[in-house]
Amino acid sequence: MIFRNNFFRRYLDLAPAALAFERAVECEILKEREWVRPILDIGCGDGIFAAILFDEKLDTGIDLDPAEVERAKQQDSYHELMVCAGDRIPKPDQAYNTILSNSVIEHIPALMPVLKEVHRLLAPNGQLFLTIPTDRLEHNSLPARLFNLFGATGLEARYGKFHNRFWQHYNVHSRAGWRELFTAAGFEVAEERLYASPNFSSFYDLLMPCALPSMAAKRLFGRWFLFPELRQYYAALVYWLIAAIHGRLKREAGSSLVFYALRKV
Repeated sequence: MIFRNNFFRRYLDLAPAALAFERAVECEILKEREWVRPILDIGCGDGIFAAILFDEKLDTGIDLDPAEVERAKQQDSYHELMVCAGDRIPKPDQAYNTILSNSVIEHIPALMPVLKEVHRLLAPNGQLFLTIPTDRLEHNSLPARLFNLFGATGLEARYGKFHNRFWQHYNVHSRAGWRELFTAAGFEVAEERLYASPNFSSFYDLLMPCALPSMAAKRLFGRWFLFPELRQYYAALVYWLIAAIHGRLKREAGSSLVFYALRKV
């Protein structure tokens, strides 16, 4: 596969800074992996992630949201796009050598059927690449750390539950919990890499208020910015303001998020 570069700067042109802050690190992690075609992207969304990471098209992208699939078509990052659920993908057994699901499976209430479907679709010696939260994410958020600092452990626990409800994180496990789940679905862990330090997660929270208008625009109008052409003019300023912070924090030891490369047993 051919990859792009300067992910953080590219992402800022198309998405709010908070999202770019996290996704750029995930792009860097995934760029280091070996990708063998054909490739399936489960939960492709609006296609921006694939457009930023790859300089060529992926084979297939799927998403449950028809509107997001239509937006992904505009990115022209896939040879094939389909609207379907992750547990019912209309493809034959062992159809893919590489399957990607970036920050998706934590949002799926009934996860095991999806993992079993991925297992069916993955060819022998194929790989499944996942980025997901650990159970430390809500504790590393800025509000939770402040509650903990002042000894308000009860408030910290309640905030953690609110955090997961707000972001619709139905699956949040420890690293051991994730490994146990993957083993039950028929996979073995080939690689496990923590990323996003507590400081990284807290700075992400500081950026979130600036992302609220973009989140509203996405929900109401299907795009991150009402006037995307204007974003090109001030994205460079945003990059100048926070690029150094991003460069420093991404190098800190992580615990909030984890990358997995899985192989089918």
